Amino acid sequence: MSMKKFFVPALALILLALTLTACGLATSSEGTACAAGNEFYVYIAPTDEELVSDSVSSASDVAVRSESSGELFLLQKSYYYKVTRYNSVYVLSLDGVFDCYMQDLPSTLLVTSLPGGVTEADAVPSVTLTLKEGEEVFLNNSRVPITKEDGLTLTFLGTAADDPTKVVFCAPDADANILYGVAEADKFESFSVPWHPLAEARRAELTAPEEPEQGDDGAADGDLTGGEPSDALRIILIIGIAVPALIIVFLLFKPVAGGKRGYDKRKTMRRQDPEGGGIDYDRTRSYESDRDRYDRGYRDYERERPRDYYDRAPRDDRDGYDRY
Repeated sequence: MSMKKFFVPALALILLALTLTACGLATSSEGTACAAGNEFYVYIAPTDEELVSDSVSSASDVAVRSESSGELFLLQKSYYYKVTRYNSVYVLSLDGVFDCYMQDLPSTLLVTSLPGGVTEADAVPSVTLTLKEGEEVFLNNSRVPITKEDGLTLTFLGTAADDPTKVVFCAPDADANILYGVAEADKFESFSVPWHPLAEARRAELTAPEEPEQGDDGAADGDLTGGEPSDALRIILIIGIAVPALIIVFLLFKPVAGGKRGYDKRKTMRRQDPEGGGIDYDRTRSYESDRDRYDRGYRDYERERPRDYYDRAPRDDRDGYDRY
């Protein structure tokens, strides 16, 4: 075989290998970009009414499914659960949970990144469950029970999807493998799932007592003691006090015109003395003197009448009248 015949096939093999390597790198790079572009966080936002009425987080209606168990547990409101999307399937990335996923999530529940100040460690609930004395639970349908004396750390995952009285939890087994289990909530000491710190801050704003609005001078609106009153306010207060006082003084000491002074008194006196001669306007009126004058006049009148006026016989000759 000549050198030329050997060289041509060798060169072809080298070129093919380089081509396959380049394709593999391109495919790997494209796959990494695809995975990065399909990572989201499932976030179920609580309403303001829920934040005000409830001091702890509650379960949502978004269920996490398992290939072996169907609907497994419900996501908690206000937390951020990392998922990777494959078409319409969203695989959950959570320690202790395997082959769990969600389907057909609405876009309103998906965020592309964690908010500022939130890390992967505090994105999901971190609640440790403590078994009561004498209670036992099982992991992954194991027949070996776990009790409080075993000292295992049981981590809360969520409320059971098919029974709100049960909880789903995870724990490491003897080989440090993370397994999960389902048990009645009353098997554990009392616990609660707090709101995520961001939701708790929002709740504090909603439940804080309303403060009166501050004016430009630092005092609350309608409050004259919270700051130094302005000059305009001082002037208004002085005018508001002075004007009514001036009006009252004017009404009390209002001068009366000379033509009208004593008008009513003179008019009354003129009726009593039409001749206009003998009335003493400064005299204190006494009704006793008037009565004495009346009695004396009546007695004088009686003395002046003729005596025969009283001696006349009554008339009895009037026709048409009955006499008694």
